[in-house]
Amino acid sequence: MTAFDPQRATLQHKAETPGILFASCYDAASGNYYGAGTDGAVYRLATRAEKPAAEKRWRHHDNYVSALGWLDGTVVSTGYDRQLVWTRAESGEKLRSSEAHDGWVRDLALIPARGQIATVGDDLLVKLWDAGSGEPVKTFDGHAKQTPEGFATAIYALAASADGKLLASGDRIGEVCIWELDSGRLAARLKAPEFYTFDPQKRSRSIGGIRALLFLPDGRLAIGGLGPVSNVDGFVGPARFEIWDWQNAKMLHRGQDKHHAILDHLEYLPELSLMIGGGGGDAGPFLGFWNLRSEAPLHKAKPKSHIHHFVFDAASPRILAAGHAGFQIWTFTGEEEKKP
Repeated sequence: MTAFDPQRATLQHKAETPGILFASCYDAASGNYYGAGTDGAVYRLATRAEKPAAEKRWRHHDNYVSALGWLDGTVVSTGYDRQLVWTRAESGEKLRSSEAHDGWVRDLALIPARGQIATVGDDLLVKLWDAGSGEPVKTFDGHAKQTPEGFATAIYALAASADGKLLASGDRIGEVCIWELDSGRLAARLKAPEFYTFDPQKRSRSIGGIRALLFLPDGRLAIGGLGPVSNVDGFVGPARFEIWDWQNAKMLHRGQDKHHAILDHLEYLPELSLMIGGGGGDAGPFLGFWNLRSEAPLHKAKPKSHIHHFVFDAASPRILAAGHAGFQIWTFTGEEEKKP
């Protein structure tokens, strides 16, 4: 990977879309970046064009799209309508669909080593699917059906290990289940209570939850979201992630910033031991860079809008992000795009 300086992070280009983009995926071969969100449509950004513009490509969902995945020329999408949909990226042709869960499907994870896809939904189940046929393979049931106070909960995040042996799922109350995919066994249950806040006095309301999960190459697990909240009527808590030795249920490191924002997505660059977190909240949008040796970030950039999902393109290097108001392209040259 080409070396870069996080402190030179610069918003080089933005392309607006209707509503909010919650999900994205990237075809590194063509440079096409896909995003989807509130209007149920999938948009494409040709990132290698001279002036990239967002193009509406198809709409196969009738409500929010929560997650996208790139699978050898096919975009896999899922969301509020419970459907898991395979679409040919070039033509926009819908190839197949399955009703994945009894409730909102919050996230998906591709597992290339197994040729499978994992999903989580508001039925509080984790499901495994054959990526080629769309047939169900296995169901995992281990998350609490309610919060400790008896309210509704959800599973927000998924991550698969690179070798395809493990799957992690994270929920609203700050618990993570680690699943062995071959056996279906629950290998570990982690409790990360700092990601869950309940206020019994002012509102009888909870906020937070685990919003991002990521297996590091050495087997450790990164957990991201929102730290302890002082005001449950908003995202008034620190942007936060934790690194865990999940096998020994031990938290090893905490990265945090006082900026009131939830980290919706994490990416790790092992060559630089660098963690990148994106999100937003009451203090505005957030993009931070940590070296895993200190709690505070090395650098905080200033996105134009809340980032829900992003991809790090190591070849450039650059960050392709999706969120409120559409797409953003971040480069590390320190130079902004020249206006015509």
